[in-house]
Amino acid sequence: MKSGAWSRVAMLAVFLAAIAGGAVLAMEPELTKIHAKIERDYDNVEHIDAEAFSALNRDRIVVFDVRKEAEYDVSHIEGAIRVDPGVSPDAFIDAHGNALRGKTAVFYCSVGWRSSVLASRVNDLVETNGAAGSYNLAGGLFRWRNEERALVRDGRATTAIHPYNVYWGRLISDKSAIRYAPKIIPSRTQGD
Repeated sequence: MKSGAWSRVAMLAVFLAAIAGGAVLAMEPELTKIHAKIERDYDNVEHIDAEAFSALNRDRIVVFDVRKEAEYDVSHIEGAIRVDPGVSPDAFIDAHGNALRGKTAVFYCSVGWRSSVLASRVNDLVETNGAAGSYNLAGGLFRWRNEERALVRDGRATTAIHPYNVYWGRLISDKSAIRYAPKIIPSRTQGD
């Protein structure tokens, strides 16, 4: 076999290994690099990892999903309130200021970019209006899903996740979990 053919075979083998299960190892360094850039670009935003977030008292936090409705409809963190990524700071405070009094806001999106943008824009207003503070979930929902943490849809457990698009979806380790729309579920069963 010629060297060009061998390199095509090697590239195919790497691609198949990523799809078959080695993807978790390949995806985490990429999410870590993305998060490092987010931290540099949005240095006025505090970040929290999934472990620390999970340890927070759920009665003392308000969780905001900063993704489009179609993404949220596929799955989200239980109790999360969907907020349009482009909401103005004033509209955000008008809608959620009272709920935040004395509580901590936690924002997330797919990888943490859109949620960091919103957290950066509303950070000062959130605290001025009585919130205890705010965080962005490091690695976003993709890292959350890659760590096999709980997601819900319509109050039921699911393993599905919206990939945002094909490019960003490469960061999801379990490709079988990718959904662009919710799967219709009979009312007596759980799952995807």
